[in-house]
Amino acid sequence: MMTGEPTYETAAEAIRLGAYDYLAKPINKDELLSTLARAVEHRQLELAKERLEKENELYRLELEQRVAERTQALRESEEFLVNLTNTMADAVLSIKLPGYQIEYVNQAVRHILGYEPEELLDKTLPFLYPDQAGFEAFVQKQAAMRQVGKSQMRLEQLLRHKSDKLVWTEIATSFLEGEGQPAQIISVVRDISQRSLLLGVVAHELRGPLALLKGFSEVLLEDIQSIDPGSLSKYLTSINSTVVRMFTLLNELLDVTSIELGQISLNLESVNLSRLLRTQAGDYIYIANKKRITLNEQLPAEDLTCPCDWTKISQVISNFIDNAIKYSEPDTTIQLIGERRGANIWIGIKDHGPGIKPDEIPHLFKNFGKTSSRPTGGEKSTGLGLAICKKIIEAHYGEIGVDSRPGEGATFWFTVPLSPPKSSRQAN
Repeated sequence: MMTGEPTYETAAEAIRLGAYDYLAKPINKDELLSTLARAVEHRQLELAKERLEKENELYRLELEQRVAERTQALRESEEFLVNLTNTMADAVLSIKLPGYQIEYVNQAVRHILGYEPEELLDKTLPFLYPDQAGFEAFVQKQAAMRQVGKSQMRLEQLLRHKSDKLVWTEIATSFLEGEGQPAQIISVVRDISQRSLLLGVVAHELRGPLALLKGFSEVLLEDIQSIDPGSLSKYLTSINSTVVRMFTLLNELLDVTSIELGQISLNLESVNLSRLLRTQAGDYIYIANKKRITLNEQLPAEDLTCPCDWTKISQVISNFIDNAIKYSEPDTTIQLIGERRGANIWIGIKDHGPGIKPDEIPHLFKNFGKTSSRPTGGEKSTGLGLAICKKIIEAHYGEIGVDSRPGEGATFWFTVPLSPPKSSRQAN
């Protein structure tokens, strides 16, 4: 900008347009060169500034992109972990220390402790214990493990269900360190009520037979010489039946344990279920006749054949017939029915016993599931047979159930497919 009459207004306008220096007339050569040098330097600085600003903008955009990608990755990772934990049967709790505040709970807590996950967020861990002593035992165990350099612990404790009942649980806990102190703990809670129930029932079931064995053996040891043959035979028969009962219980417990561990294996072969049903009926003729019960077969003319495990399906049919005889009144008939239904073979054992109450049916196929009805001949039952049958039929990709009304008897039935899926469990 050049002017012959500079004023404050022209100076302000020059600054507005970007002027940063000036020359006064007359112009000195050295001063001109110095001013030009400063102008070149200023221009270079402006260009460098523009370049740096562009680079900074690129870096900013790249950083924002990386942050967005990382945030998305973290979000996806978090969603994956949440979805993963929600597929677990065990409850997973993330707990912030030192206040033991519950920060995360998966869906399984609903089935184990009765709470919705949202109900436990921001609650503290003592909330889940029936008393302070239980929580303090957890804290003391945690401290003891850390003292010996352990980052994990496992213990069995009672927790409080939403309904106020107490639930036996196994709690596996990992400690996440932060600046030398645990900043967070992750606890996996497993319901072991069934395990405790199992031990209790087993102890109860074995106590009676063992007491009988103890009593009979004491009588025999005290004076076996004076016992008449008739009484001796009676004692030995009772001992034998007691041992058989205990043996049956232990075998069924082993079956249940193996099945629950996923160790059930099938030997699939083409099996004539019509012949199998007749064979089982023949095996139970003697027992049925003792109660004056008739076994009546209702089978189609054509054989009912499908791929299955002969031994395990025999076990299911045997259990059904045995139960039908136990709960049937004398001088009644048990029907052994087999027929083809669509893509399945349907087998049913129908008795004319007391029937089953509707509210008891959902529990029949669970471990130790029993009805309020009692066997008509005083027979014993472990309550494990139907649970085993259910697992066997499920392994065959079939269905199992019972149709019954109180006072009208019951029909226990199962189906097996004529052609099992390709992903058969034969190789298990």
